[in-house]
Parts: sequence; C-alpha cells; structure tokens
Amino acid sequence: MTESGTTLSFEQLYQKYAERILNLAYRFTHNEETARDLTQDVFVKIYQKLDTYRSQSHIYTWIYRIAVNHFLNYIKKERKWRWTQLLEKTSGEERHSEESVDVNWSAGYLPSPDRALEKNEREKIVLNLINKLPPKYRVPLILQRYEGMNYQEISETLSLSSSAVETRLHRAKKMLLEKLKPWIEHL
Repeated sequence: MTESGTTLSFEQLYQKYAERILNLAYRFTHNEETARDLTQDVFVKIYQKLDTYRSQSHIYTWIYRIAVNHFLNYIKKERKWRWTQLLEKTSGEERHSEESVDVNWSAGYLPSPDRALEKNEREKIVLNLINKLPPKYRVPLILQRYEGMNYQEISETLSLSSSAVETRLHRAKKMLLEKLKPWIEHL
C-alpha cells in the first residue's frame, strides 16, 4: 500500500484514518457504540480488500468510499430502527453537537453562555433536519458540511459524476431550507 511514494502498512492506515472514519460513522448514526462497531467493520473490509487498491485515487478517498458504502448499507438495513433513534435522541448522543461550539482560545475570548447555547441549539436543529433528508441527498451534504469535502472528493467517494453531486447538494440545500422555514425566526 503506497501513499505519496511511501509504503503504509494496514496499522499505519488505521492510525491515520480510524478517527476520521469513526467521526463520519457517528454523523451517520448518532450512536457512539454503533459508530465504533461500523468503524471496526470498515477496517476489516479495508484489510480484506487491501490488495485491490490500485492507486487510481488517493487512499483516503478509497477508504471513504468503502466507509460510506458500508454506512449506507447499514442505514438501509436498519432504516426503521434508525428513524426511531433519530426521533428519540438522548442528551448523551448530542455530544458531538455540544463540542461544535466555536471558541477562540488563542485570543482568550470565550463566547457568552447564552451565545454558545444558542449556537449549539441552532446546530442541533440543523443537524436533526439534515438527518431527515433522504440518504441520496443527506450523504453528500454531510460529506461537504461536516467532512469539508469538495465536489470532486464527494464524486469519487460516492462514485457519482460531479454534476450529480452538484445536483444532489443543490436539492439537499433546497430541501433543508424548506424544512428550516418553521425555525427561521428562532435561528
């Protein structure tokens, strides 16, 4: 396995990418235990398919493609359970959203508790509404918004054309905006 001319072992791949895959799994499931199980499954698949990697794309893109496909298959199998879980989230499962409060430590500035709470609540509402989008629109939006992927990376990860990614993101944002209408005055 090579990356940028250097040989990486499976252990090195795991060390380098496991946390990112775990974060992605958590965004898909909103359940830490399930996310850990799915991440383990993904790395078992990677280990089994390591000899099929052909350097046609960056190793990170290849790993993400395996992960996203695995997560989508999981969601399809567990759709009924997943929707129930999304509607019955516990405060412990909101850990990720609570960690997203923006703090400028280097300048010594902490947002007021009211502002931090408002931002946290806005992000929870937006994330909850994103999770209610159909998977074909939700996944590209999650990859763009939370993983920072560009159209090309999303295209490679999901095996879609760039125009399909652009269309899906446009529709996802349009659907999200429609779902946000009742919240607009509160956001």
